Amino acid sequence: MKPFYSNFRIKNKIFSVSLLLLMIFGILGLITFQYFTSLYEKRIYEESADMLQLSSSIVDKELNLIEELSFQVSTDTFVQNYLKKINENRFSFESYDTKTRLLERLLHYASTRKYIASMQIIDLHGEKHTTGFDTSLENDEGKIKRVLSETNGSNVWTKIEGKNGISAARTIRSKENLSLNNIGTLIISIDMDTFVEETLNFSPDNKEMVITSNHEIFYQSDTSNWEMKDFAVEGNGSGYMTTPIDGKEYLLTYAHSGFSQLTYHHLLPYGDVKKQTTAIKIIMIICFVLMLSLTILLSQRAAKNISKPLEALSSQMKRVEEGDFSESLKNKYHNDEVGELHDNFQLMLNRINELIKENYTKQLMIQETEYKALQAQINPHFLYNTLDSINWLAKMQKQEKISVMADALGNMMRNIISKKDPMITIKEELDIVRNYITIQKYRYDHRLNFTLSNLEDYEMGEIPKLSIQPIVENAIQHGLEEMIDECRIHLDISETEGNLEIKVSDNGPGIEKSLLDGIYQGDVRSKSSGIGLNNIHERIKMMFGEEYGITIESEVGRGTTVRIRLPYITG
Repeated sequence: MKPFYSNFRIKNKIFSVSLLLLMIFGILGLITFQYFTSLYEKRIYEESADMLQLSSSIVDKELNLIEELSFQVSTDTFVQNYLKKINENRFSFESYDTKTRLLERLLHYASTRKYIASMQIIDLHGEKHTTGFDTSLENDEGKIKRVLSETNGSNVWTKIEGKNGISAARTIRSKENLSLNNIGTLIISIDMDTFVEETLNFSPDNKEMVITSNHEIFYQSDTSNWEMKDFAVEGNGSGYMTTPIDGKEYLLTYAHSGFSQLTYHHLLPYGDVKKQTTAIKIIMIICFVLMLSLTILLSQRAAKNISKPLEALSSQMKRVEEGDFSESLKNKYHNDEVGELHDNFQLMLNRINELIKENYTKQLMIQETEYKALQAQINPHFLYNTLDSINWLAKMQKQEKISVMADALGNMMRNIISKKDPMITIKEELDIVRNYITIQKYRYDHRLNFTLSNLEDYEMGEIPKLSIQPIVENAIQHGLEEMIDECRIHLDISETEGNLEIKVSDNGPGIEKSLLDGIYQGDVRSKSSGIGLNNIHERIKMMFGEEYGITIESEVGRGTTVRIRLPYITG
């Protein structure tokens, strides 16, 4: 087994060990995680859902009793008679006595449930008749009337603003002769803290119950501070979901009331179930320790087999780094990648020794070549001095044309060669253009007509060197040389929205569309300087961006206009 394993490729060795560990970790981790996660989630959900279902059923039953009590009070014969007398005669002594009896009757009903804070009737005159152990727990009268106006005498549940309570309201309709006339309003206010304490006293977890309806929180415990946005689930049915509230994760269980528009919620923080997750953590830690021990054992054995030949090769490389190219590796390792590295390294040493010998001979030849190249270089200053000598010699011989052309050529070469910066001023670029035009005028005489405009305002603007002169040169080469009439070339500079536009126009024969496409693609080169329009265009785009560069407008027989678009930069 050992020789067979030793001849494996390194990648196969590493892959075999990694695959084995990965399979062990993956299978055990997947089984453990799946089992405990499903067990945990199922247990939490079932407990919370069962508790909420039981609680909501009890609350529904009690609230339904309140609705029945509301109907019983509103249809009570004594209550209706008392209320009728009060509506008919408001300020008499008899009315006062009737109000007292009405309150006694209401107190009798209010005493049937400990959580009924108050019971109130509002007569047709708007006067309130309130009794109970907490008469301060009252709902907004205006809100009650607005809600009741949309019903036909049925009970309506509303929230008591600023208080932890809810109220059941109903319009009192006359039973006499079945007229069903409105004779008052009944409001039963419920202290929800007492209500929950009395009805849900079998489990302390139900203190975290929240009741909502119509996008309002009807009840929450005094220790809670929830907001309606935390309870987005309202509607029919029941269910559960995990939701973050104030940076903490909660299991939110909800159930809709079976007879009203109320929705019950129960919130269970995951922090409260840490005791249940302790066992899971311990088991996972034990599994991890076992897997870690197994990984260390296998990794050490694999690393030993892989690193031994690599260490020998590294030791030899360090000797080579110190300049010792003679010693060779004597041990022969297995036929894997490391063995190939040893063989290739030995071949490399032999090749290096050969190259050292060859390189010594080549260095002697290179030094001789460089010496000859230095001797053959032309000093630009020698060229300037020679042109200056020609200029003065021509003046002595009264050869004005030769003098001017030599002087113009010298100035032009000096401006091009001596200025090393890629950006020069427009004035310096135009000096090159003027010297070039001076030479060409002596060549073409009256056939060349060159004009400039709008230059004074932009002379200090900076542009890439040799941006205008090659365009003027192309206009002469492709325009003047192909026509027998006078060639008019006009140079104009203007500014638009912070950008500089340089326009060179001629009245030459124009450019065909196929040739124009070749210029844009860089296939057509300059006839003289070698600096084509495409070269200038790409240089400008590289320096300033894609929105800048050169555009060409030409029509066969009607001339050509070249526009250069640059950002307006001043020094």
